[in-house]
Amino acid sequence: MSNHIKFFKLVNWLEKESILFKKESDGKVSNKPNFKRGEIIKVDFGINLGSELSNTHFAIVLNNDDNNNVDNLTVIPLTSKPGYKRFYLGDIFKPFGKQKYNKDTYALITQITTISKTKIFKDNIKCYCDKTILKKLNKEIIDFLTK
Repeated sequence: MSNHIKFFKLVNWLEKESILFKKESDGKVSNKPNFKRGEIIKVDFGINLGSELSNTHFAIVLNNDDNNNVDNLTVIPLTSKPGYKRFYLGDIFKPFGKQKYNKDTYALITQITTISKTKIFKDNIKCYCDKTILKKLNKEIIDFLTK
């Protein structure tokens, strides 16, 4: 077996996913809160292959029309590491007094994804992107997906 960090995290992730699958098959998944566009949420992206995003990251909700009957959300993950097609957002947590996350933040334009609401942590820190940041982010997404 490899010593790669993903192998060590895989067992816990599989156990968590198995519990969620069991709840889903028993019809016990009822946590479908409503999220607004621009809301910043904490998400467990799981263990994924290659350069796909893995582990826990914050993300910005992109849906415009979410409601309690919808199971999925489209999000753009956030990171503190600069790189290719990472849109600089600055220290977006600072206005909310979240010193624990006091780092420069980048939106991962190439990693936009749809997630199940069951992957969202319940202890989210109720904060939202500024509308000017969302407008700039919209432009970056359109440029990335259409050029």
